[in-house]
Amino acid sequence: MTLDDQSEIKRRDLHNARDVLAGFPAQCRDATRLVPSPALPRAKPALVVVAGMGGSAAGGDLLAACAAERSDVPIVVHRGYGLPAIAGDRTLVIAVSYSGNTVETVSAVEVAIARRIPAVALTAGGTLGALAARHGVPLVTLPSGLMPRMALGYLFFPALAAAENVGLQIARADDIADALATVETLAAELGPDRPTATNEAKRLAVAIGTRMPAIYGGPDTGAIAYRWKTDVEENAKTFALAGALPEMSHNEIEAWRAPSAAALHLLLLRDAAEPPEIARRFAILRDLVASAAGGVSESWTRGSSRLARLLSLVYVGQWTSYYLALLRGIDPWSVPLLDELKRRMGPGASSS
Repeated sequence: MTLDDQSEIKRRDLHNARDVLAGFPAQCRDATRLVPSPALPRAKPALVVVAGMGGSAAGGDLLAACAAERSDVPIVVHRGYGLPAIAGDRTLVIAVSYSGNTVETVSAVEVAIARRIPAVALTAGGTLGALAARHGVPLVTLPSGLMPRMALGYLFFPALAAAENVGLQIARADDIADALATVETLAAELGPDRPTATNEAKRLAVAIGTRMPAIYGGPDTGAIAYRWKTDVEENAKTFALAGALPEMSHNEIEAWRAPSAAALHLLLLRDAAEPPEIARRFAILRDLVASAAGGVSESWTRGSSRLARLLSLVYVGQWTSYYLALLRGIDPWSVPLLDELKRRMGPGASSS
């Protein structure tokens, strides 16, 4: 198909995922107004643990990436059951489960309650919402009806607000305004109505084609590369690789040899504020593997603040994975194998 054929896009996008993606800026703006009830204690923690799985954990990754520039309190993203042993009474647990029924995240809050660790829950309801209400755990109730991976605004901005409420300086008001303005601008540039010639996400999807995308970020965009990977896997239902520089240049670079590299499309996530030594590594990597790779593309951050730059790159990745799904004749919304896994695991094993 051609990605400029609007009737074909509507035929393949059975659940109107395009409308959800187009509404992402409005979702982010709405999410900035969500606050926990009851209010969080004002004591500044020594550690923040964001407990979540899948799409719900992505907000934690973005929070940690933003905090790396400013916060003196470490943020750990915990993907699994319970809580890490390091979590103590000076820890804040931010439990994120869009469905509210993610068993791993529910178990994290149960452990926090048992160990008297301060916690806040971000969810649209479910078991987590009921648990928080029953024990007086501060709760942010999220609007329902989305796939977790398409609810990043609701999963990130309330977590950011929770961190700010306990004294963590991660993003200023002007940083948030910059981020909102940046994704609003991108929404007009990336939607189905914008032709491929001037649409970065469409061009990236076409460039990747039938090859497996291998997505690399730098020190600041490595977490975003992982988000691109999971979006490609859930939306386009195809494998993707993700990594980060400088680490991959100490090991994984050796795998980029002909003929196997021809089946991969190298996709570099660049940051306008990346250090010169990282820019040099990207340039050398591209020079070394370009002849062996099936193709090479770059996507650059937008905006001025760290939050705007990272969120803009996430948004381009969401649209790219959407168009990649359409090119491959895949419904980007449904997740049949994930649903079957939940069915076999039994009650309580909901999506993130």
